[in-house]
Amino acid sequence: MAHVKKGLALLFASVLVFTLAACSGSKDAAGADGKKVLTVSVEETYKDYVESIKADFEKENNTTIKIVEKPMFDQLEALPLDGPAGNGPDVMLAAYDRIGGLGQQGHLLDIEPSDTKSFGDKEMRQVTIAGKVYGMPLVIETLVLYYNKDLLKAPPKTFQDLEDLTKDPRFSFSSEKGKSTAFLAKWTDFYMSYGLLAGYGGYVFGKDGTDSKDIGLNSKGAVEAVEYAGKWFKEYWPKGMQDNSSADDFIQQTFMDGKAAAVIGGPWSASNYKEAGLNYGAAKIPALPNGKEYAPFAGGKGWVASKYTKEPELAKKWLEYAANDQNAYHFYEETNEVPANLAARKKADKQKDELTSAVIKQYETATPTPNIPEMAEVWTGAESLIFDAASGKKSAQQSADDAAGVIKENIKEKYTK
Repeated sequence: MAHVKKGLALLFASVLVFTLAACSGSKDAAGADGKKVLTVSVEETYKDYVESIKADFEKENNTTIKIVEKPMFDQLEALPLDGPAGNGPDVMLAAYDRIGGLGQQGHLLDIEPSDTKSFGDKEMRQVTIAGKVYGMPLVIETLVLYYNKDLLKAPPKTFQDLEDLTKDPRFSFSSEKGKSTAFLAKWTDFYMSYGLLAGYGGYVFGKDGTDSKDIGLNSKGAVEAVEYAGKWFKEYWPKGMQDNSSADDFIQQTFMDGKAAAVIGGPWSASNYKEAGLNYGAAKIPALPNGKEYAPFAGGKGWVASKYTKEPELAKKWLEYAANDQNAYHFYEETNEVPANLAARKKADKQKDELTSAVIKQYETATPTPNIPEMAEVWTGAESLIFDAASGKKSAQQSADDAAGVIKENIKEKYTK
């Protein structure tokens, strides 16, 4: 009996602690002045931006914006636990490829936006899953070509141009005879190489990335792409380019040292090039040997609201407010991250910033990263897709078949009820 009483006491204490925790998370629902409080979680680098736009929102909605500084991915990882405990924020930023999973798992508030005309279908697809909208698009992102303006008068237009550059003695790799660093891309990384696969007709999932039973990474086109990648690894690139753990450092350093004419990279690389004093340009990635466009993943981030918010209507208002024409462009001014909002993007393109224009042009050929939960199995299953073929360990077909097989098996094990 004593054990029962002790158990009941512990249970009561646990419930009390949980209740207090939940209350502590919602205590900001009304501030000392009686105003409602909306907690906005952003990275430290975005705090000043939120500070700059919050006044009008606070005035219009008789509320107070409380800013929490926390790395985006840390916040998203914490939401499933912090949200139910009442410790999570009301709204936050989320990478598009995380929105679908969090939404389906019940952690994000689904919304019915009053304005979707400010965004294209591609932008809305990235915040929508199974017909439900879980956020408002803020930023678009994709890979581009960076080139050294001191070494090239203009960016290469085709991959044949890039192959021709390997004959230029300025880019000979001294440690390995016959190898060149004229053009470099981390194709052992699936995220970086997907544009090549997609340009040849490969795809992750069918039905615009929603059918996980249809995997197209071992299709005829995808195999052709793997074979073409193998040509670069075998004929042109130093052996170190096969080392997935160190290849990126090699690429970045070689480019900044002026020993590479062009590299494929993301918008996030630009700050390092500026800091290094590199005279670089940015452009759309050259056309592939089959005449098709490189089609990298389209990504970015949007505003989302926690399913656990005590102020759902206020949270929805913030999502639309922070993503409207004016605020989306202001975000661009503060961060140089390209707006998802079409009007703001058009205005940003007129600023004649090379990187902005390159991202906008490349985004037209980019494919939205599938945002269904099964995508998690693709990142791990396809991580050696290019390497196995490039190293000669497997044929292009076998490498593609094996990768697709691993992904299918993992999805079957984890997602089949």
